[in-house]
Amino acid sequence: MSEEMMQKLNPEDMAQVTGGVLRTVQTGIDGMNAAVRSGPAKSNKQIASLPNGTVIDTISDQLVYDPEAGRNFVEITFTDKKGNTQTGWIASSIVGLKR
Repeated sequence: MSEEMMQKLNPEDMAQVTGGVLRTVQTGIDGMNAAVRSGPAKSNKQIASLPNGTVIDTISDQLVYDPEAGRNFVEITFTDKKGNTQTGWIASSIVGLKR
């Protein structure tokens, strides 16, 4: 696709796009990591911790609401410290999607 055909989406428009989109972990605080969980709820086991600025890929277009945490979770893939691709769930607001 030529550059003139490409359109940049603003953050508000990006909040409507989910599955298959590379996104950046934004904890809002340098040095603060984001928890990646085994399932779409705060009660699920934490399987990884991703630093602010880590690039992840949303693989689902479905947000899952956790009433206990009061937030949505989205399924992601990411590269762990050993270079392996992992799958997990992260709070959607941390990657620029609606809370």
